[in-house]
This record gives sequence, structure tokens and C-alpha cells, in this order.
Amino acid sequence: MQIEDSFIIKASKQDVWQFIFDIPRMSKCIPGIEAVEIIDAVTYRGKLVVKVGPIKSEFGGTVLLTEINAPDSIAGSVDGDDKSSASSVKAVFRGTLTSVEGGTQAAFSVNANLRGRLAQFGGPIINATARKLTAEFAKNMRAELEH
Repeated sequence: MQIEDSFIIKASKQDVWQFIFDIPRMSKCIPGIEAVEIIDAVTYRGKLVVKVGPIKSEFGGTVLLTEINAPDSIAGSVDGDDKSSASSVKAVFRGTLTSVEGGTQAAFSVNANLRGRLAQFGGPIINATARKLTAEFAKNMRAELEH
């Protein structure tokens, strides 16, 4: 399943880049994040609680950054599972920052493979959930960066 989205932050590209790598601060902006552990400079472990359709899931997983091109783009992979819904996700992602008039455009694409009970909901519900989470993340990020 492919998910793509973008949003504009009224902040410089450098400020947005620094914010993304301030993991404790940035993770507070991601809806559903309950824990984040920094393993090393490119590996993070965490817990995400999300509701997809009628199912509430608690995914534990690892993010590995495989490409860092400061301050323009990052790429990586996500591997996680939720025991309660017997679901798992494996995904690769790419995020880019582009200077635009009035700020920075943050764009991302995710190619995700979802298995288990959550996969039964299919693309439209998963995409709607992803868009809702992105909108909330963008709102929270704006509150942190736009002064």
C-alpha cells in the first residue's frame, strides 16, 4: 500500500530539519506515540497506539534510517507488530524538505505491507487514518515551530 502526503510549515528548512532530529521533541508531535527509545544515531524503537476502524492497536517496532541527506531528505524502514490484533507492518519511507515561499514543504511517501486483522480494512480506511494522523502531526509541528 502506497501512502503519500505533504504539508507546509512556516519555518526554515534548517529549523524543520533540526526539529525532525530532536527525537524527544518531535515524537511528542506524532499522534499515538507513547514511547521512543534512541538506540543509536540511525535506529529508534518505540510504541504507537492507533485506532484503525474499530480496532485499537499498540504497535511496538523499530525505525532504521538508511539514508540521511541533510537538510533535504531521509529514508528508512519501519518494522513493527501488534500482538492484540495479530497484525504486523513492514514499510519503507522517504521524506523530503523543500524550501517554498513562506516556509518549508515537508513531503513523504510510505510503501507499507500490513498483515493480520488490520489488513482486512484495506487501502481506503488505512489511507484515511494515515491522512488524519498526518494532519494532526502537521498541526502539532506547526505549534512547535511557527512563532
